[in-house]
Amino acid sequence: MHLPACRAMDSLPRTRAASYGDGTGKQKPHVLVVPYPAQGHLLPLLDLVVLLAGRGLALTVAVTPGNVRLLAALPPSVATVVLPFPSGPFLPAGCGENTKDLPADLFRPFMASLVALSAPLLAWCKAQPRPVTSIVSDLFMGWTRPLADELGVTHVAFSPTSVHYLAFTRSLWRRMPTGHDEDGDERVVSFPELPGSPNIPWRRLSWLFRMHVVGDEVSETIRQILLWSLESSCFVVNSFAALEGGCFTDALAANRVFMVGPLSEAADVRGGEEEPAEVCAWLDAFGDGSVVYISFGSQEALSPAQAACVAEALRLSPTAAFVWVARSGTVVPEGFEAATASRGRVIRRWAPQLDILRHRAVGWTLTHCGSNSVMESIAAGVGMLTWPMAADQFTNAWLLAETGVAVPVAEGADTVPDVGKVATAISTAVASKEGESTSRRVVELGRKAAAAVAVGGTSYNDLEELVCALSDVHVASSCSVE
Repeated sequence: MHLPACRAMDSLPRTRAASYGDGTGKQKPHVLVVPYPAQGHLLPLLDLVVLLAGRGLALTVAVTPGNVRLLAALPPSVATVVLPFPSGPFLPAGCGENTKDLPADLFRPFMASLVALSAPLLAWCKAQPRPVTSIVSDLFMGWTRPLADELGVTHVAFSPTSVHYLAFTRSLWRRMPTGHDEDGDERVVSFPELPGSPNIPWRRLSWLFRMHVVGDEVSETIRQILLWSLESSCFVVNSFAALEGGCFTDALAANRVFMVGPLSEAADVRGGEEEPAEVCAWLDAFGDGSVVYISFGSQEALSPAQAACVAEALRLSPTAAFVWVARSGTVVPEGFEAATASRGRVIRRWAPQLDILRHRAVGWTLTHCGSNSVMESIAAGVGMLTWPMAADQFTNAWLLAETGVAVPVAEGADTVPDVGKVATAISTAVASKEGESTSRRVVELGRKAAAAVAVGGTSYNDLEELVCALSDVHVASSCSVE
């Protein structure tokens, strides 16, 4: 597949300059970072940028104008190249530049359209007085790999989720199993090449894969994007060894895998738009581990029936206090907030999730199992009640259950679970020996996460090796260190 020419770009890329010297007259290696503009992808990669900048690398982050404000927390040493958002046949004029601003039916065309950024980005790279020496890009921006090949530099693919998901994804897009048979969504897909030969129901596979149509331009573009990334010799993953074990890393033996997470714990730079002190002061009134935090991420809005289920389950769980982040579009039943005001709080804007999870009163979270939420919950030692809905969330929920730090409650974006089951799960979590046992396990896993990113830990050491690889063109070409 050939990269398409850029269509109707508004202007040439704009650059925020940064110094690429190290104070001794020498020029630093120059790493170009290309994030995917979705909160769950972009935020952990920016955390990685902060860590790399702190270790002396010169970095430039490539974004479109609508995403520039999301880079505000980056150090001033990090440069920015602003690429005009592409127009083309897949997207309507004036659509958003981040998936949080798009309806779900535009996610796939959006991903395919971003390939058109390759031409202006390549032109920018060739015009730089300090050549780009390596490219780190999100898994969904795999079109940067042939760009790296043309420049003769190394390419590293960043995955915001687990090694497990990476292994499953590579197998799927290489083999392309189909689900169009008499069993429909009940069909089971086997993965004989992976440890334990797992079998996964078709309905739990990523919607990105399940919606693939052979011969369709958007579908085939997405497949090529992912294959480019999945064939990279190096992966950087927002996970850590104590969570994953070694078997799935061994399944990717042909590739160097740097597990550098939890990145939120290592970088520790994010904040919310709401003053953390306001929420934390409210949480101070509750006992240790007695509060359930409810959030389904920036992309998932609960249907009225699902929101009513969550509200009723909380009403039926009087021993649990709660903080519920209700994304725009989620309709909280009338009268619910007044009826639960003594022990509950509903937040309808961006919440300081890290601060909430780290508060001593929060012991559990009802979560969609998005990768960032999973890593942040583990790092905070918070148990999880899981309701995966899409993408990598099913794999994350399975991995958490296997590790013993989560309790399955429901699954599926359209599912309306049994109210009694959800209420029982919440009550059991905060007020039973079974809940205490799970809490102890996740607290211990949280300690291991902290140890992983501390000096000498597994993630710290992988990050140091990554820095060495990105600092040495010869070494980086094979992504190994002496």
